[in-house]
Amino acid sequence: MSGTAPTRGKSRRLDTGMRSAIISAPRYPQPCGVRPPHPPRPTSFQTPRPVLIRPPVCESVAPQAKPVTRDVKNLVTSDDTTIPVGRGSIRGRRVPEMDNFEAPRPESSLAPTGKKGFSGTELKLLANYFPLTAIATNKGLTQWEVYQYRVDFDPEEDRIAVKRSLLAQHRQIFGGYLFDGTMLFTSSRLNPESFELTSQTRNDNKMVTIKVKFTNLLKSGDYAYMQIFNLLLRNCIRHLGLKLISRNFYDPEAKIDIPAHKLQLWPGYQTSIAKYENDSILMCAEISTKVMRQETVLDFFLHCAAERYKDPDWMNTFKNGVIGTTVMTAYNNESYIIDDIDETSDPSSTFPRKDGTIMSYYQYYKEKWNVQIRGGKQPMLVSKNKKKSVRLFGEEECLVYLVPELCVMTGLTTQMRNNFNLMKEMASYTRINPDERVRRLQNFVKRVLSSNNSVEEFKKWNLKLSNNLVEVTGRVLNFEPIYSNSKNYSGGEEADWTKHLRMLPMYMCAVVKCWVVVAPVQNIQEVNNFVKSLERAAKQMYFTLPQPVMVPLQDVRPDTIICSLEQVINQRNPLIILCVIPPRGQLYAVIKRKLCVDRAVPSQVVLLKNVQKNNLSVATKIAIQLNCKLGGAPWLVKIPKKGMMIVGYDVYHTQKGKKKISFGALIATMGDTHTNIFSCVEPHEVGEELSNHFAATISKALLTYKSINGCLPSCIVVFRDGVGEGQIQYVQKIEIRLFKAAIKEFYGDAGVPMTFVIVTKRISARFFTKHNIRNPPAGTVVDTVVTDPTKYDFYLVSQHSRQGTVSPTHYQIIEDTLNLPPDHMQKLTFKLCHMYFNWSGTIRVPAPCLLAHKLAYFAGQTLGGPPNTGLDRLPYFL
Repeated sequence: MSGTAPTRGKSRRLDTGMRSAIISAPRYPQPCGVRPPHPPRPTSFQTPRPVLIRPPVCESVAPQAKPVTRDVKNLVTSDDTTIPVGRGSIRGRRVPEMDNFEAPRPESSLAPTGKKGFSGTELKLLANYFPLTAIATNKGLTQWEVYQYRVDFDPEEDRIAVKRSLLAQHRQIFGGYLFDGTMLFTSSRLNPESFELTSQTRNDNKMVTIKVKFTNLLKSGDYAYMQIFNLLLRNCIRHLGLKLISRNFYDPEAKIDIPAHKLQLWPGYQTSIAKYENDSILMCAEISTKVMRQETVLDFFLHCAAERYKDPDWMNTFKNGVIGTTVMTAYNNESYIIDDIDETSDPSSTFPRKDGTIMSYYQYYKEKWNVQIRGGKQPMLVSKNKKKSVRLFGEEECLVYLVPELCVMTGLTTQMRNNFNLMKEMASYTRINPDERVRRLQNFVKRVLSSNNSVEEFKKWNLKLSNNLVEVTGRVLNFEPIYSNSKNYSGGEEADWTKHLRMLPMYMCAVVKCWVVVAPVQNIQEVNNFVKSLERAAKQMYFTLPQPVMVPLQDVRPDTIICSLEQVINQRNPLIILCVIPPRGQLYAVIKRKLCVDRAVPSQVVLLKNVQKNNLSVATKIAIQLNCKLGGAPWLVKIPKKGMMIVGYDVYHTQKGKKKISFGALIATMGDTHTNIFSCVEPHEVGEELSNHFAATISKALLTYKSINGCLPSCIVVFRDGVGEGQIQYVQKIEIRLFKAAIKEFYGDAGVPMTFVIVTKRISARFFTKHNIRNPPAGTVVDTVVTDPTKYDFYLVSQHSRQGTVSPTHYQIIEDTLNLPPDHMQKLTFKLCHMYFNWSGTIRVPAPCLLAHKLAYFAGQTLGGPPNTGLDRLPYFL
């Protein structure tokens, strides 16, 4: 009997794609690991009209505040708290597959320091890293050695927990050691190299012979070498009484209650140890927050069941809300990731015990944990023990069945994320300023070093952990000039040029001959007043909007809207349509599918409540968006190199009912101003992050570039987002190979100079100014000390943050035949962070990356499929 949940013997691994089989196939309820015995797109579309661009006349207007509209959702945040969100956990971790991977190191006469840039102003920084040194030398770990031994048992023993107990009887021989069931790692060489030991089993007092044989001296470049440090660190942190949930440790004693929303916040830490520049071994420590909901899975199940009359597909709603999430069992505070739900089982189901007797879940939890299950019939949750936990902790790999009533849910739902008051209250606890973050990190390390057990653990390995943050010399790049049609300006230290944008003409303005406004008939007067404000705001920026064609809606039913849109498109052939709608149901998705899939007409959707406010700042923002969606550009940041095509690529995953869908989106710039784009969306295999369609989309982009410019680009720079570090080797071997094969058809064997950059946002690194502990200014580059010695990489802080701690972005160049000097590569990246036209300030990633993310999200979440190809030359998804 397992100590966490009922299990049965050795189990077989669950194959990929077996979730639905477990749920649908009739089966005898098993507690663990045994396999169960038992719309087409329309062919007609409207070809978009060419966008006419003309230079506006200069005139000054008053500055306006930044507004927010329905079509705009700013995806950039200033504080990357580690509340579980988005596409998963922290991706900045080294993995075994990357052991032999080395990104190209730049060799350039302009960059004699390798990958280090030189421009900008030097700035002394602190980073959230703590040095780990050997006690003997106190200068680093270059002389620190790890010895690996093979351990065999006679008679053979399969249970790792038993092996550990047998080996522990000779602890004094090994000193500090780690044992994974087969291999033993020590910091001191044993003498002799091979020997035998004898241990006695606890249950039957049988004698077991343990054979120990030296096999290897681990080098600092070996993956297992770094693994030793991280395992040792986890052992030390466990002595602090913290709770391990997934990869991070949390302190339930310091929890913060939010009773109004039935939530708890558990503060914690995420840590990792790796090798950095100059052979230094550093521990990266970051603040983490775990959201614990005061709601069991049964509560959520009953809530979904109560909505059965409104939602006939309520069971799938329940599954979508639970599968993939982490739950915590109330009886032993263990965390599990839910992999499936078994509708055929409930707490009254029985399972065979190891001794062959039959027991129900009711009996098991009553006898083992003294817990009475009262919830009646409820589907059992299925969690698969991960291979990693099997290897490290000696547990049998199996399926664990859990009772919903006894599992507390963690994380936030979509509904919670959309609750402004909840997110604001949570931010007051999770948005930590730099000085407070530094204080907490230093207190955490002091807590580790004040634990006698932790200190003793380090001493066994002759190691010493420093409690001082690492000092780093960064550089602050110069302000980038922002060009309008009449003059240039800069965003200043805060990287914000809102006031200039409102006072000067836009860089390029589209010519609008006919546009349409669709609105409810009872609100026509309010809409007319708003349109006047919109025309006035546009005129101030020298973007001329003529009087629109007003289309009143007798009601706001989806079929009425669709018919009205179809009729006005056929009669008027408008360049763009503005739709005013109440916040009701799926109206937004209905409109977008009609205009972006069935037809090819750019559109802007505005909520009725924003129109009724008739705020000039909102009207100004919408005017800018209308111009952008027609091919205009509100400002320009000059990129000197000619003939360059810049590409952004990202993937979005979602689930619609029983169907999982993924879309990969590509954005490519189509000229030297990099204000005009080509976009393309391709469906992926279910859950596939890495795309075999990437090369095909590049081919489409090259054909479009040639048709516009009369020639192919002279070089290509690709910014690839959405890739975990464990997938980089695949990107290099598959995506880049397919990319090269695609461009070979256009350029021949000579190819084209290109640079392939991996963009990583979910990282643990944080930087602070040294003397007054504040956020570093926008444009801060770090390319030394805490970068990877085997890679061509750098960190860039591209945003200014007034609250919380700013999050840098990590860039890795994994392929480089363009050979831009590192300094130029860093400045190019910073320039591109200025060119997202939905925000008059810098963003966290290059604009093509964020545009690709928005397009993939738009296709997956709103359209449910690829958009009409007639829109691929316009940023209609802004």
